Amino acid sequence: MRKPARIATTSLATLEPFAPPYNLSEPDPAETFARGLALVDAAGAQQADLVCLPEPFASAGLSSARIADMAEPIDGPSFAALSERARANRVNLVAGAFLKRAGAIENVSVLFDRDGRLVGIYSKRHPTEGEIDGGVTPGNAVGVFDTDIGRIGLAICFDLNWRDLWAGMKAEGSDIVAWISAYEGGFPLQAYACLHDFVVVSAVQSYTGKIIDRSGKVLTSTSRWGRLASAVVDLDQRWFHTDGQADKLLAIQTRYGDRL
Repeated sequence: MRKPARIATTSLATLEPFAPPYNLSEPDPAETFARGLALVDAAGAQQADLVCLPEPFASAGLSSARIADMAEPIDGPSFAALSERARANRVNLVAGAFLKRAGAIENVSVLFDRDGRLVGIYSKRHPTEGEIDGGVTPGNAVGVFDTDIGRIGLAICFDLNWRDLWAGMKAEGSDIVAWISAYEGGFPLQAYACLHDFVVVSAVQSYTGKIIDRSGKVLTSTSRWGRLASAVVDLDQRWFHTDGQADKLLAIQTRYGDRL
């Protein structure tokens, strides 16, 4: 049996300098990046096993015209800082960034393990039109990677709308899907969790990031007031239908007690 894992997710509540909500100034990417690292530290203090930061989180609230300026190679300072923070807090860390690679710019989700090693990179398969105008090149592969808490699938924002990608992550054995995004996604996240029997973690640039169990139930979420939320998930938990089994419930409750 696998040990239950504590998963932490985040939101930035980073507002944009256009309507709505008519911010007085454009977000500062250095301040936003520092806020993301502080959230990883807080999750580490909660002894989280996995922490998720949003889609290119340092760029939250900026226009697509800034994408080229924000992109870095994989050995750039932002990726190095994320690696160091994963190692310092002994967490598996998923985070979004713009990556310069082979002469192109990609919107990527990167996964670091507890030692700060880069486990995998997933390149967003379905960029928005604004991202494409900003120079982003689509990816073409499913990203599912092994960690000490299970196999983690990676998806980004607009990928929500392509069912084949989610089915592909299931086919590759995902136990958990980290969906990092600018927007909140809504009910389809719960539907995918239930349909494919995996935990879905959403980390967002806006307000409500969620942790959803394999039944589609929302276990916890961030909010306008709290940018970090965590929950313990048991990947070995099983569900059984009560149809035709109701007469056995009392015996099951007696035998298994608080494990039920």
